Amino acid sequence: MNVGYYISHGSPMILVENSPWKEVWRRIGEEIRREVNPEVIVVISPHFFSFNKKFLVETQEELKCIQDYYGFPEELYKYCYSTNNDVELAKEIVKIGKERGLEVEEDSSWGLDHGAWIPLMYMFPEKIKAVPVSITDRSIDYHMKLGEVISEAIVKLKRRAVVIGTGSPTHRLDLYYIAKTPRQSLFDQILMEVLSSGKFEVLKGLEDTKEWFNAQPEGGLRPLFVVLGALKPTKAEIINYEVVAPGLSMIAVKLSK
Repeated sequence: MNVGYYISHGSPMILVENSPWKEVWRRIGEEIRREVNPEVIVVISPHFFSFNKKFLVETQEELKCIQDYYGFPEELYKYCYSTNNDVELAKEIVKIGKERGLEVEEDSSWGLDHGAWIPLMYMFPEKIKAVPVSITDRSIDYHMKLGEVISEAIVKLKRRAVVIGTGSPTHRLDLYYIAKTPRQSLFDQILMEVLSSGKFEVLKGLEDTKEWFNAQPEGGLRPLFVVLGALKPTKAEIINYEVVAPGLSMIAVKLSK
């Protein structure tokens, strides 16, 4: 496994908007098929959150589409994307995780939330197997260990796989409703500088900064740290970045060895 991605999924409104991000996702999907030809995507969405501090790995055969958003125009609810699981890989992640001392268990109550299925729908319209893995409120290091477990399971089963984390680097929904002008947050600037430098260990130190607090990165950037743990990358490419609304930014990052 030589590449992984951190990709923003944006607002569900993107489904009915003329957004350039749809083309960004399509291009990334084409790139992944060309470079990896994957059998499965392991996806970590900030909307799949476990409140009992245990990582959850979906192990049901069919992954239902979850429209986990409310109060949007009716047109949005016409869109959905479901696919099948790689159950063997999902169970292997749980097995190895327990062997490595992580609190992780199988789950069959979730599926693909909009943080997962919206980008996947454009990246892989022909559908591809997926394994959804949750985040928790545990530490950054704990999530990086989960990434290591995911990588070990992929290698053991000899899967052609790509690990993708999703979420927005700045996710201030309060500003989305009250601010008038979209502005790049200082946190986003720092994040992109650190990613571009390849000094990924620096990212862990950002959590206690005021810039992090002011940006409120979605899911505490835990999906990104899972990818970093899985891949152990040496470089990052910022594919695209945009402040799409006050308090909300989107980014697409390719991580590679």
